[in-house]
Amino acid sequence: MIGIFPSRPAARIWHALTAVMVVLAVGTQLLLVIGNVNIGFGPSNAPLGQRLFEFFSYFTVESNIFVGIAAVMLAVRPDRDGAFLRVLRIGSMFGITVTLILYHFILAPLAAFTGIAAVSNVGLHYVVPGFAILGWVLFGPHPRITWKALLLAGIWPLAFIVLTVVQGAITGFYPYPFVNVTKIGFAQVAANGLGVIVLLLAVGALYKLLDWLISRQRPGALS
Repeated sequence: MIGIFPSRPAARIWHALTAVMVVLAVGTQLLLVIGNVNIGFGPSNAPLGQRLFEFFSYFTVESNIFVGIAAVMLAVRPDRDGAFLRVLRIGSMFGITVTLILYHFILAPLAAFTGIAAVSNVGLHYVVPGFAILGWVLFGPHPRITWKALLLAGIWPLAFIVLTVVQGAITGFYPYPFVNVTKIGFAQVAANGLGVIVLLLAVGALYKLLDWLISRQRPGALS
């Protein structure tokens, strides 16, 4: 039930720092949305309630929040276990990893962040993923990933894609260009969605393999 670096104090500090990074990144973006300040796509004429709804409709924001919740739980008790945490942990890990991948290779050229929004954007898409991934490797805890937990966690991104398409059909708002039915058509969105799901599950399976390998290399407990 350990990571590569089995130190309970170090694990607590790292998970706490991860949670702080999430609060800073998400919190800053949230304040910009509330203030109707440019966060990469220009100010919105929509009312505050709609802007908040759209903000929390981003997979990036949801992934960061899930990472933050798991980090807080592990900062309190680094060797914590349980069905809920197992699903939350692997879901947050493959979610934040795919967030990093998709943003870096697809979405980054489309963004136009300036000022503090640019700093917050780096936090959401690079700093938090970096803290989360490195913390998972170093401090685990391992082993924790089961096929059941992985499949249950997969419900979230599947539901996200379905709800995003439905939401877009009703409101006209699509958080990402690759799910914008209006511009690229339903068939392409379905293909893109399937590709994202496959990528998520592949990343999740890779995490499961690494979880098993790490637990075999360094048997023991956090101290």
